[in-house]
Amino acid sequence: MVIIAESLAASAPSDSSAKIPARVHSVLKGKELLGDTPIVALPADSSLPTGSLLILFGEDDGESGAEARDWEWIAADEAVIGYVAGSPSLRVEAPRRLAYFARYLDHGNLTVAEDAYLEFAHAPYDVVQGAAGHLPMAAIRQWIVDPAVPAQRKGFYGLALGLSVDDEKTANAQLLRRLILEPAGDFRGGFDGILAGYLLAAGETALELIEERILANPDSAEGDVRHAMNALRFYHESGRQIPAARLCEALEHLLKRPEFAAPAIVDLARWQDWEAAERIVGLYDAPPSQHQSSVRRAIIGYLLVCPTPAAAAHLRTLRQRDPDLVEEVQRRPVLPSRRE
Repeated sequence: MVIIAESLAASAPSDSSAKIPARVHSVLKGKELLGDTPIVALPADSSLPTGSLLILFGEDDGESGAEARDWEWIAADEAVIGYVAGSPSLRVEAPRRLAYFARYLDHGNLTVAEDAYLEFAHAPYDVVQGAAGHLPMAAIRQWIVDPAVPAQRKGFYGLALGLSVDDEKTANAQLLRRLILEPAGDFRGGFDGILAGYLLAAGETALELIEERILANPDSAEGDVRHAMNALRFYHESGRQIPAARLCEALEHLLKRPEFAAPAIVDLARWQDWEAAERIVGLYDAPPSQHQSSVRRAIIGYLLVCPTPAAAAHLRTLRQRDPDLVEEVQRRPVLPSRRE
């Protein structure tokens, strides 16, 4: 149920079990559940000035009456009410629904803008991709360089720019490249979305830049590397232009960095990169480091799922050498094991 209501109490009562009354003005959804109830009761901790406009959200539990039901609420003004009232039904095709919310991504009312952003943030990638033609690309290029825009939104905006398939594509790719090349500290919020967007927009050209500046660069910031790994994982799942073998080749550079070797090995196993098996096994006797234990576990996990005879032979050797560790990884595998 979604209703517009007005609070009738100046503040929350001292008795925590008490309720604050709110007068129903209109029902946007769930009229058949609410009936003609003129007053609903809000939780006692809802300290609100008398006369505050609210949008209430409630579910029918099949037992509680309208007066006893637990409601969630947000403070509302005309902009919020108009936005919610105009929102398309969940029965509407998902990309068409997002087309409505795209118009509100930079709305002056922060509640409206945040909700519109969350509609995109919570949508599956293929749905966002289907709605890309409705996104205001020129405006997004301005928002992504605005220091006032939250970092998490910049990640989404970076991804959104990569989805353009029309005349905006070149301008979007050029901007994403410039953002990647800008000097920055170790932490760049939303940077994985910018990298993923550039991969979508520029394909192997983008991968070459990410490979050179981040993955193959021993001095690249740890934060940038983690963002790059996330971007490659996303692209491997959703991208189409870059061959999987090329993504694996780029990721293999991280086998040289002990702090990233273990997650890289896990990804290479998920991506079935069996060509890297000998390099990966060779890391088992790498110079000791604080990451040695996690790297060795990842190597054993890789060998457990690798289908080649050479991998089986290496696993037999490690089983004789470190039987307890192999048994432990088998009991709690990084990936589903394909053999005993």
